[in-house]
Amino acid sequence: MKRILVFVLALLTITAVQAQKKKIAGKEKSKLIAEKLKLSEEQKQKAKTLNEDFRKKMTELKKKEEMTVKEWRSQMMELNKKHREEMKNLLTPEQKQQIEKIKTERKKIAEIDDRARMEKMKLRLELNNEQAEQLKKQRTEMMEKMRTLRENRALDDQKKR
Repeated sequence: MKRILVFVLALLTITAVQAQKKKIAGKEKSKLIAEKLKLSEEQKQKAKTLNEDFRKKMTELKKKEEMTVKEWRSQMMELNKKHREEMKNLLTPEQKQQIEKIKTERKKIAEIDDRARMEKMKLRLELNNEQAEQLKKQRTEMMEKMRTLRENRALDDQKKR
């Protein structure tokens, strides 16, 4: 019985520590981006108020129980879209260029990670070259379908999902 109790306690402690690490990582990430973009104090304050307003609206939306899931999702997506636009409007053209540069760097890193993941999968599953090529082909086809859906302006966000 004592062993079970100790095990459960250890498991809870580990989970709590991991959750704290993730929260810190999120805060650190936003600080790093703010530093890279060299946000002014005014921009930081506006961003802070926008984020607080966004969180309040999201918590209010989460409390509403009388709406359907479809309505809730559409309202949530609208809030997210509006928040992104407001945050984008805070930035100067140079900062927007910096964000685009960061995005392209992230895409390059993601491509490298994808290649490494494919090689790792190939080794673990003992795939031959033909099987690995089939997987790559299927993945690129799926990604292309997703990209065309994402870029299709005729569909709203709900229909794209």
